[in-house]
Order: sequence, then C-alpha cells, then structure tokens
Amino acid sequence: MHYKRNLYVLCLAIFLASASWFQVMPFLPLFLHEMGVPKGLLFQWSGVIFSVQSLASIITLPYWGKLGDRYGQKPMTLRAGFCLAGIYFGMSVCHTPLQLAVLRFLNGALTGFIPGSIALIATNTPGERAPGAVATAQTASAVGQIVGPAIGGMLAGLLHYRGSMQASGAAVLFSTLLVWALVREPHKAAAPEKTSLVEDFALALRSPVLASIMVVLLVNGFFMAAVNPILALHLKHISAHAPDWLTGMVFSLPAAAFVLSARRWSRLGERIGYDRAIALGLAGGALFALGLAPVRSVWLFAPAFFCLGLCVAAIAPSAGAVICTRVPESFRGRAYAMQLSAATLGGLVAPVTATQVAARLGVPSVFVGTGILYLAGAVGFRALVARWSEDALPEDDAALPPTG
Repeated sequence: MHYKRNLYVLCLAIFLASASWFQVMPFLPLFLHEMGVPKGLLFQWSGVIFSVQSLASIITLPYWGKLGDRYGQKPMTLRAGFCLAGIYFGMSVCHTPLQLAVLRFLNGALTGFIPGSIALIATNTPGERAPGAVATAQTASAVGQIVGPAIGGMLAGLLHYRGSMQASGAAVLFSTLLVWALVREPHKAAAPEKTSLVEDFALALRSPVLASIMVVLLVNGFFMAAVNPILALHLKHISAHAPDWLTGMVFSLPAAAFVLSARRWSRLGERIGYDRAIALGLAGGALFALGLAPVRSVWLFAPAFFCLGLCVAAIAPSAGAVICTRVPESFRGRAYAMQLSAATLGGLVAPVTATQVAARLGVPSVFVGTGILYLAGAVGFRALVARWSEDALPEDDAALPPTG
C-alpha cells in the first residue's frame, strides 16, 4: 500500500537528512577557525551562525507549513530538500564567516525537509496508524542524530570540512530524489481559507490543543539547547580524567533513549491518552533534571542523563500524535511547522541564558532551573488539557478520536 512505501522511503530520507545535518553541525566552529577567524572572535561568530538559523526557522517554518496545507506536502518537501542540498554545497565554498552566516540564515529560511516529510506521513497514513508512523519517522531522525557526529568526524578526517559538507549535500540531494521518484501523495487536505500567518498564529494560540503542544515543546527545546553548550565543560569538571569518547557518548544518550522508547511511548499514549503520556514525560524530566544537579561523577551522571532522555522521549511522539488526532487536516501542516518553531524558539533563547546562569551560579543551577521549568510546563500543560474540549480550531469532515 502507498502509505507503507511512503513511510519506508521518507524514514530513509529523514535519516539521511538528519545525519547530514548532525555530521556538519559539531564542526562548524572548527570550520570557522580554519577560515582564519581569530580565537578571540570564535565564540561570537559561532553564536551568530547557530542563532541566525534558528531565528530564520522560527519566522519561516509556519509559512512553508501553510503552503504545504494549500498545495500539498510533497511539493514543499521537495522544495526544502533541493534548497538544503544547494546550501550545503554553498557552505563548502565559503571563505568568510559572513558568507557562512548568510547561508546559515538561508538554511533556516528555506528548508524544512524533516517537518515536511513528517507532515506528509501524517496526512497520508490511515488515522489509526498515523501516530505510530509519525513516531517511527521521529525515531529515524533521532538515529541520524546519533550516527551523524561519528560520520562527520570520519568524513572530516578523509575529506576535510568542505568535503564533508559536499557529502552532506549529496546525501540530501539523493534523499530528495528518492521522495520525488517513490513517494505518492494521493490524499491532500482541502485547501484552507486564505489567512495571514498572524491570523494562523492567533488561531493556534487560542486553541488549547496547539497552545499546550507549543508550551511543552518550547520547554523541551529549551532544556536540550541549554545543556549542549555546557555539557562537555561540566563533564570535564566533575570527572577530569574521563576519556573523550565518554563525553561523546553522553552527548548521544538522549537521542539513543528516544530511539529505544519513542514507539513504546506512542503505544502507551494509545492506551492511556497522549496527554497523560506527555504529562508523565514532563514530570519525569523534572525529577531527573533536578537529580542531575548534585551528581559529581560522570559514571552516575550518564545513567541519570539517559533516564532523563527516556522520560522526555515521550514528548515529541505524543505531541505528533495529538496533532494527528486532534488537529484538522487542513491545518495540520501549519501545526507541525508551529510545533518545530516553538522548539526552535527554546533553542534560540536557551544557549545564551544557560551560559550566563552557569557563569554566575554554576552549572548545577542550570539543571535546577530546567527541572523547575519542566515542572511548571507539566502544570501549565495539564491546565490547558482541561480546556481541550473548547478548542478554537475549525473542524473538518473527519471525526477526530479523543486522546485523553
């Protein structure tokens, strides 16, 4: 059946796109250094090239999601894939940090391959199978996140940074051609009414369903983006003689936890309600984030960090399932894009906030603060779930099953 073939092809494409991104991302500061950026300016330029991509994504992803709702998800996925491949090839020939920053901005502004692919799966998979299919696609992305840095390190050694970027561009181009040749979109949602992005955001924020999903993804995105800039330094502080491979392994633990547990969380959500699965994940995230603060051994930190990853792994698949089952098809592409924008907003604000807090109060305070944030997110989420029956989104003709 077409939806099964779509799932297999799109999961492969998502994996390649995710691995391509994560094989490039860790080495961008080193690429800047190779360009000749002075050491005193390296951190500033690194912050710029990471933040401009997030800023552009927040602004443009809902727009591409809106076009996907109107013209189909496959054309938008192809557009994003071709743009991303071109940007990777462009990055490989950059010679100044400003050129790289411009391309990183275009990366955020023009792409959206993975959210487009997930929306395509969600809108062309039978309703009862759609939540599990979305969780599978998110797992494919997480697997790419795990293996990407290792592939990037190997390619950087063989082909140098520029060659690694060209390999990423080729992988994304191959993924895009696979989608063009093999994926079918027989079912398209009815064209939505013509509304502005401001009106779409206003409608989403009035919707208890979408507002609650954006809240939890904002919280989760904030935590992961807050931890990444300080994690390596913290591990060296608590275990000065820990090998470098152990630091790399700890970085990959949340993604590994997601791969191992995402489908299980999805199945649990089917039984108890996706809203309850999200609440459990947030509560567990709060517990383990607070528990990480006093840990002073990397060998204790690693399993606790993995357990935190197991808890928050509930959030993305359950949020995707809520959108599959509670959001009308005519708004679904925009919903997925807004979901990613919320997570990206957390990623935009968190690095600066976390590094300032760590510098003033110490790294453990970051874990305490994010634990409290998870707890507040759980409380706010439950309050919004109580209002889901008052949802502001227009219903389509399909009956939407309950989630709670």
